[in-house]
Amino acid sequence: LFIICVFSGIFLAIPFDIANPYESISLLMIANPAASLFRNLHYWSAQLFLVFSLLHIWEHLKKNQKIKLNKIVWFRLSIGVLVIFLVMLTGFLLKADADSQQARQILNSLLAGIPFLGKILAYSLLGNENSLQVVYVHHIATFSIFIAIIILEHHRKIWPRWREFVWTSLFLLFLSYFISAPLHGQLNPTVKGPWYFLGLQEILHWLTIPELSLLVVFLFIFLIYTSHTGNKKSMFATRRSLLILSLLYLLLTITGLFFRGQNWQLTFPFEKNYSYQTLPQIKLSPIDFQPNFSPSQASASPTINGHKESCMVCHNNVKGFTESHNPQTIGCYSCHGGNPFQSDKNRSHENMLLVPGNLADASRSCGTANCHPGITDRINTSLMSTLSGMISVDRFVFNEQNNPDILTSVENLGNSPADEHLKNLCVRCHLGNPKTEPEPVNEFSRGGGCIACHLNYDTESKQAFFKNKNNPLDTTYLNFHPAISLQVTDGHCFGCHSRSGRISTNYEGWHETILQVDEMPVNDSFRLVEETRVFTYVQEDVHHKLGLSCIDCHNSYELMGDGNLYAHQENQVTIQCQDCHLTGKPNLISQKNLDGESAIIAALRFGNNSGKQYLATKKRNIPLINTYYNNDSTFLISKIEKKLFAMKKPAEICTSGTAHDAFSCSACHTSWAPSCIGCHNEYDFEEVGYNMLTNKEQTGSWVEFIGEYNAHAPALGKRISDTENGEFKSIIPVVPGMVLTIDVSGFTKSKHDSLIFKRLFAPSEPHTTATKGRDCKSCHNNPVALGYGKGKLEFSKEKGKWSFKPSFQNNKYDELPEDAWIGFLQDRKGEVSTRTDVKPFSVEEQKSILTVGTCLTCHEDNSQVMLQSLENFDSLINKSSLKCVIPVW
Repeated sequence: LFIICVFSGIFLAIPFDIANPYESISLLMIANPAASLFRNLHYWSAQLFLVFSLLHIWEHLKKNQKIKLNKIVWFRLSIGVLVIFLVMLTGFLLKADADSQQARQILNSLLAGIPFLGKILAYSLLGNENSLQVVYVHHIATFSIFIAIIILEHHRKIWPRWREFVWTSLFLLFLSYFISAPLHGQLNPTVKGPWYFLGLQEILHWLTIPELSLLVVFLFIFLIYTSHTGNKKSMFATRRSLLILSLLYLLLTITGLFFRGQNWQLTFPFEKNYSYQTLPQIKLSPIDFQPNFSPSQASASPTINGHKESCMVCHNNVKGFTESHNPQTIGCYSCHGGNPFQSDKNRSHENMLLVPGNLADASRSCGTANCHPGITDRINTSLMSTLSGMISVDRFVFNEQNNPDILTSVENLGNSPADEHLKNLCVRCHLGNPKTEPEPVNEFSRGGGCIACHLNYDTESKQAFFKNKNNPLDTTYLNFHPAISLQVTDGHCFGCHSRSGRISTNYEGWHETILQVDEMPVNDSFRLVEETRVFTYVQEDVHHKLGLSCIDCHNSYELMGDGNLYAHQENQVTIQCQDCHLTGKPNLISQKNLDGESAIIAALRFGNNSGKQYLATKKRNIPLINTYYNNDSTFLISKIEKKLFAMKKPAEICTSGTAHDAFSCSACHTSWAPSCIGCHNEYDFEEVGYNMLTNKEQTGSWVEFIGEYNAHAPALGKRISDTENGEFKSIIPVVPGMVLTIDVSGFTKSKHDSLIFKRLFAPSEPHTTATKGRDCKSCHNNPVALGYGKGKLEFSKEKGKWSFKPSFQNNKYDELPEDAWIGFLQDRKGEVSTRTDVKPFSVEEQKSILTVGTCLTCHEDNSQVMLQSLENFDSLINKSSLKCVIPVW
C-alpha cells in the first residue's frame, strides 16, 4: 500500500499546483480522467495503509510472547506511528478545501498554544499561513522518507511480494474507478477534518483548554512505547490501557463521523438532510474517461471560490443575472448543487436542485455558509412559514382549542376537522410550499421559499421560457436565467396576499365581488383575478397611488422573521405609521451602527450611505434603510423606482387634544375594508378536493359557500394591552373575520353538536389608506363603526333617544343582524374576536361615542364647539345651552 501510495503521488504531483492546490485538483477531476484515477489511488491506498498499519500494531501487541526489540528501534517505530498520522494529515491539508482549511487552523492553534516552543513548532510543521509549501515538502519528503526508513528497518525490505502487490493494486483500481476521493465544494454546511482526526475534534469540543488535547496524542505514543519496554505485569497494564483508550477514541471517531452535523450539532439518521450533513463528500461516481470538454476548455472557465466547476464550462454564457448572483463569481453549484467535479452531463446533474430556495432544502442553496445562513436559520420562524395565527384561529373557530393565540406551525397539522379544513382551503400560501418547476412569479404563485419573493424574469428570459413551454424542442431558454435579486415587486406578494384579508388587492383599490366571469362588465372598473375571481375598483391606497411598493414599508426582519415565533401578524410586524410620519423626536440609527444585514441591503440598494441617519421602528428598533433624517426633515426613497419623498407630519387634527390619543392611524385613515357575511362551510365525502399540504387531489373535502361581499369603512374595536400603568386601549379597525356556520356532520358522521356558529370579528390593517381621515360623523353617527352593522341609526330630539334599525335580518342563532358584531347598546361576553385582546365597545363606551354623535346632529365637524370638545368634552357638556338635547339612556 505504501509503494502504491508513493508512486501514485509521484504521477499526481505533475498536474498538482502548490500555488493553487484547490483549483488544480478540481481541474484535474473535471478534465483529466487519468490524473483523477491516480488521485483516487493515492487517496485510497493512503487510507488503507493507515488502517492496516493500525491493525498490524494491534496484531503485534496482542501476542502473548515478548518479541525482542532494541529500545531505540522500538522508539523510532513508536514515533513512526505519529509520523504516519502526520503524513496523512499533511496530505489532507494539501487539498486546501473547506475541510482542509479548518483542520489547518485547528492544528496551527493547538501547536501555537504549546508553551515556549509552540509557535516555532507550528511554523516548522505548517509554514506560512498563506502558503502550503512547507506542508508539501513534509508530505512528499520528510515524513514519507521517514516512513520508508522505518519500514525498511522493521521489515528488512521495502518491495512487496508480487502477488499481493497485483491483487492489492487491482482492488485499489476497482475502488478508485468507482469512488472518487472527497473534495469539499465549500458550500456544504458541515466542515470536518479527516476521519482519524474526528476523535480529537470531539475532545476539543469538550475541552476549555484546547492544548490539553495534545496530551492524548502523546499518551498514545507513550503507551505504544512502554507496551514493549517494561516487565510483563507493567506491559499487560499498558496494553490494556492502550486498548481502552483506543476503543474510547474509536467511539468518539464514530460519533464525529456519523452523528455530527452543521455547527458540530448532533444529528441522527432519521433527521432531515442527515446524509447531507454527515457524509456528503464521498460519492459513488465512476471516472469518465471521455469527458465532454477538453482540458483547455475547463482551464479557460472561471475559477469559483478557489475551484473549477464543470457547470461553468457548459453554462458560461448564460444571461440575466444580477451582479450579486453572477455565476462568474458564485458559480452554478452554490445554488443548484449537483456534482461540480464531474465532466459527464448526467453525473454533473445528479442530486441537482432544479428550483433552489425551497425551505426544505434552502440550507443547501441560499443558506450555505458563504451566502445567507442567518436568514435561512430564521425564515422558519416567520408567520409566512408557520401560519401560526391562521391555524390557531381556525382551530379556535372549530372549538378545537380554547384560545386563538397558541403558537403552532403548518408542520404540526393533523387530521382533525379544523386541520383538514386548513389543508383543503387555506394553507397553500405558506412559504414552505415547494416550487417544483421553473416559472415566472404570477398571481397563481404560491410558496417557493426564497424565490417566492426574489425571483425575477426579465423580458428576454420570460419570452424564452414561454417559447419552450409552447415548444419543448426550443431550448433557447437555457441561455437565459431569471435574476435573483432584491427587487421584490408587489406582484411577488400578490399571489398569496390577494386571498383572505386581500391586502394586495385592497392596496391597488380592488374589491372582490360574487359576480361570475360571464357576468363581469367589460370596462376598466372591473378586473379578473386568477381567471375566475371578479373584482371591482373602489379606491387605491394613497401610498400605492404615489408609487410605493410593499417592501418600501415592510423590512426583511418582518418578512423573513427575526428568529422569534409570533402568534399573529400584528405581533411580527414592526412598522407603524408614526415611525415615518413623526409627531416628536425621531428614533434614529446612524449608518455606522447598522446591523450587518441592514448595512449590506442598504449598500446594495443605495450605494455609499456613509454619514446617513436612518429612521428606526419604535417597535424593536429595526432600521428603515430607505429613509433618512436631515435638517429636521424625514425622507424616503422607494426601493424599486428610487423616487424620493419628503414625509409629511400628521395633520393638526390628528394631534390636537387628547380625545383621540388611543386611536391608531388606520382607525381614521382607512377608506374602506372588505367584509363578508353569510359564510357556510361543510364537509362533503364525495367532493373532489385538494390537499394543499401535500399538493395532491383527494376525494372528500371541505366546501365553502359565500353569502355576500361588502366594501365600506370598517367597524372599530379596542385592543387591550396590559402596561405598567394598567390597561391600555387602542382603537383599531376590525372586520367580520369569522361570522359563519360550520357543519361538521359530514366529517364526523354524527349529528351530535354537528353545527358550529361563530360571530367573531378580527383586527385588520386593510391597506386602503386615505390622506383625508374619517370625519366625526363616520364614527360617532355610523352604526357600522360602532359594530351594529349596516342600518339606520337615528337620534330623536323629541325623545332624547337613539334608535337603530338594521339593514340585515337577525341571525337565528344569536338574534343579531347578520353583519353585526354587537347588539345596539348591548354588551357581548365570551368569544367575540379572533384575538384574546380585541373587544367591541362596552355599553358605556357606546354611550360616550353616541353622546358626541348627538352633538354632531347639530354641529358641524369643524365647528368651534366640536374642536373645543377634543380638549375636554365633559366640560363642554356641563356648559351646554338649553337648546342642546342630551341623550337619555
